[in-house]
Parts: sequence; structure tokens; C-alpha cells
Amino acid sequence: MKKLLKFLLVVLSIFSTFLIGFHFGQEKEKARIPKFQDDSEKTL
Repeated sequence: MKKLLKFLLVVLSIFSTFLIGFHFGQEKEKARIPKFQDDSEKTL
């Protein structure tokens, strides 16, 4: 039973690390978009 719990904990930690990295990667890509593109969408 302990091995199963340890395995689930490892899988959960790897998955959560992936999700956190994916989230910050998206934020980094959004930061690279120049501001003038965002402003032009608001005026339409």
C-alpha cells in the first residue's frame, strides 16, 4: 500500500510541475506580444 501511495505522489508531483511550467511558459509568450497589437483589438 505504501508503494502505491508513493507512486501516486510521484505522478501527482510530476503532473503538477508540468502544469506549473506550462502556465508560466504561456505567460512568458504572452509577454512577448507587443502592446500595440492588444490596443488595436480593443478599438474594433
